[in-house]
Amino acid sequence: LKFDDFISEYIDIMNGIGQGDPISMLLYIIYNADLLEALRRLNEDAIGYVDDALVVATAKTFKETT
Repeated sequence: LKFDDFISEYIDIMNGIGQGDPISMLLYIIYNADLLEALRRLNEDAIGYVDDALVVATAKTFKETT
């Protein structure tokens, strides 16, 4: 971690799924399925690919999008 002039010692992160793990695709589908389905019902563009989700919300004004 780095804040202003401070830099911490190395921190081992021991969680998550390893890159290339075959089960990660299945877990992604289970985890994000509800999000993508809810957005489709709202007629919003939503894309799920590998382990990412992208949502595009459009409107005529900024207030409508928020």
